[in-house]
Amino acid sequence: MPFRIVTWNVNGIRSCVRKGFLDWLADCGADVVALQEVRCEPADLPPELSSQKRFRHASWVTARSKKGYSGVALLSRKPPLRRVDSLGEESFDREGRFLLAEFEELQVASVYFPKGSGNERDNSRVPYKLAFTEHVFDFLDRVRRREGKPIALLGDVNVAPEPIDLARPKGNEKTSGFLPEERETLARCLGRGWADAYRALEPERVQYTWWSNRFGVREKNIGWRIDHAFVTHDLLPRVRRAFIHDHVRGSDHAPMGIDLDLRETASRPARGPRAPSAAADRPRARGRAGR
Repeated sequence: MPFRIVTWNVNGIRSCVRKGFLDWLADCGADVVALQEVRCEPADLPPELSSQKRFRHASWVTARSKKGYSGVALLSRKPPLRRVDSLGEESFDREGRFLLAEFEELQVASVYFPKGSGNERDNSRVPYKLAFTEHVFDFLDRVRRREGKPIALLGDVNVAPEPIDLARPKGNEKTSGFLPEERETLARCLGRGWADAYRALEPERVQYTWWSNRFGVREKNIGWRIDHAFVTHDLLPRVRRAFIHDHVRGSDHAPMGIDLDLRETASRPARGPRAPSAAADRPRARGRAGR
């Protein structure tokens, strides 16, 4: 059986639970689930979530800067060997955006990268976002060298890497999430030994993971692919499938993830089957609207 890691920005875990999160959790087939924008203190989690038995090991990181803001989590069926919830920089840690868990054969990070738009939609948070991005990859690169285990970074990265990754690239060249400096910073960080697992296995497929809440936008598939699974190059040969479950509702984001064969040696090239032909996984035609 493959080892499945799934990520989902739930846009508020309490709201998502009311919209069917627990049914999804029971059926998603994951070994590890990374969540972002949980926006909830552990003491305030819905009791039905706290008492579920499938994922017995859960770690929650909340923002200290503002209650009900940001926050990430990792749920796993087996206990991690260790957890790290600090990047060693208070300006980043206070927003509750990072959690790393080490397992026997790999490490998994749930990361919620900042938006660059700011409260006034003026791109005022772009410098903070770029600094956070650089710091996360620097931190994980050091962990990788020290621990000697591959890493899978999953989360809401808030960047569409290429024009294929959003429905209206031309109209969003000055919008945070597709700014040249955001894309260049991400590409530079990935170039240090990381791969975009979905795009590596699906080089031409058009699917999105986020849609505006404006009326009709999701129905018209006017979206962005900003939620990602990035893996270190030594883990890429073990990725058998990368998927986006864009039929799943409950948030303005869709879950996405990867299937790994952890029995495979790192020398085998990354080749995996295309996603099944179920309606949920069919390629979508590219839309023509923006974030």
